[in-house]
Amino acid sequence: MKCPNCETREMVVIQMVVSGELLGLHSCSFCDLRWWETREGILSLAGVLDLASVER
Repeated sequence: MKCPNCETREMVVIQMVVSGELLGLHSCSFCDLRWWETREGILSLAGVLDLASVER
């Protein structure tokens, strides 16, 4: 995988399951770009927070 911003391959990817959904946090070690991705595509931070929030 290459960074869409600087095209380096020096990436850190952390995968986790949140509310039954597999999420990946991608972080470029060179330009510091970060994004969340699901199987359906890119997810905004607000989308991640909505997915992780617990309704009371």
